[in-house]
Amino acid sequence: RYINLQGYQLSVQKSTGTGSVVISAGAPYVLAPGQLVALTSDVNILQAQYPTSTDPTALLAVPSFPALDNSSGSIYLYDQRNVELDHYDYTKSQHLSLLSTQAGVSLERIRGNGASVASNFHSAAGAVGYATPGRPNSQSQDATGNGQEWTVLPELFTPDDDGQQDFTTLNYTLDQPGYVGSVTVYDALGQLTRRLLRNESLPTTGFVQWDGTNESGRKATVGYYIFFIEIFRPSGGERTQYKKTVVVGARL
Repeated sequence: RYINLQGYQLSVQKSTGTGSVVISAGAPYVLAPGQLVALTSDVNILQAQYPTSTDPTALLAVPSFPALDNSSGSIYLYDQRNVELDHYDYTKSQHLSLLSTQAGVSLERIRGNGASVASNFHSAAGAVGYATPGRPNSQSQDATGNGQEWTVLPELFTPDDDGQQDFTTLNYTLDQPGYVGSVTVYDALGQLTRRLLRNESLPTTGFVQWDGTNESGRKATVGYYIFFIEIFRPSGGERTQYKKTVVVGARL
């Protein structure tokens, strides 16, 4: 259903005090079913930090935004009648343990209709810049996963800059959030050609591109190549490997 956010409030509670912001205080702001919107005190700064968040209809400016404590805190959402609709208690220990720094990394809700508990949140994927303001969460998963899927399109490509099949894409879907992955390209003799990802946190759906160049930036020779994929979940211990074949071709 449609929801008018005018008068809704976000409130933050932390060890140093509380703060709140009224969403769309001066005029109605109607949120459509399934619509995503990010609140920010400065749209220009947000777009500069996250260049993929360019849709102006997905960004809503507010006069100010209460600062969140990096260690822990609580966030509350109230409607215009001051009725609590949702709240979440967070701590920095909920972040992915392998992160070299937690600065600028969002804690994302996994299932939109799931409870506001720690098990339903996860660090945003590094592959998308650790945040997706105004866009679907990188770790979003609305249904129980049905397994892993990795596909290569096209399976034969010709990196000759003619505008036709100049690169290949390794597309993937993961069965749950929290995976860290590496993708390495080897030639038919098993020699290293290119490292595409190395221990990077992954979204539940995504892709990796290869433009046909090697580690030295030169075009790889014509022939068969292998995508060697390694993924694991630090929190659960699951570790899986995949191999996918791709062909670097040339036009006659």
